[in-house]
Amino acid sequence: MNSKLFFLVAALFIACSDDSSSTSANNVPSNNGQNLAEPSYTNCIQTIFEVQSAEFSSFSEDGLFIDSAYWDKGTANSRGNSIYIYKTYWTGTHLDSTYEANLRNGEWTYQTTVNTAETKFIREGNISTLISTKDGISDTTITYFDGDSLATTYTDEGSKYTSIYVLKNDTIFRPDQNQITVMDENDNNTCYQKDFYDGEWVIWNRYEAGVKNGMLMLTRTSIEDGLDHKTVTFFMHRRKLQ
Repeated sequence: MNSKLFFLVAALFIACSDDSSSTSANNVPSNNGQNLAEPSYTNCIQTIFEVQSAEFSSFSEDGLFIDSAYWDKGTANSRGNSIYIYKTYWTGTHLDSTYEANLRNGEWTYQTTVNTAETKFIREGNISTLISTKDGISDTTITYFDGDSLATTYTDEGSKYTSIYVLKNDTIFRPDQNQITVMDENDNNTCYQKDFYDGEWVIWNRYEAGVKNGMLMLTRTSIEDGLDHKTVTFFMHRRKLQ
């Protein structure tokens, strides 16, 4: 699966490309020294926006990091037939490896991917730079985040891309695309991503934020013709290394 197709976890995949199913992964960080879920994460918009900023800041000394993710590729009527599970293993700010489990056609396949790339993270004020080097080739991701505005520039297969998000009045805007994310009128744990398509705003994704067992959770459900389709849930920690 192409790393750039994974919403909110691109930085985790930048450093991983070698497959080694026989290699054991290191233990994940414990909750010691981590600040668990805060009340602000009951607000779906705030959760989404910070996760978007954390996407390219996973190698810093604090903030959010993705612990694991669970995809169900079926529709609301065919859950459990096609599953993808993703798990990260860290030492401090270093991503050691990732583990994948894939259920397809009734059979599970498993893979551990070892991080052999060197990463360097630099933060200067509101600007974060992540440099990942493998086999002498470096990729650089630059992120600007000030709490209300987020701009990220990264390279993928030799091409450069920039994503811009702006948070204003409980709405996330993408000025370079006709896309907004708004909160549900009756539930601040739920948000909807809408794209302006064929003269009207169309809902493409529903997001649901929550907290479980000290983990921050964000679920995205794809909407097609008004019906629920594939869904993914990200499980995250908030950490502050001592």
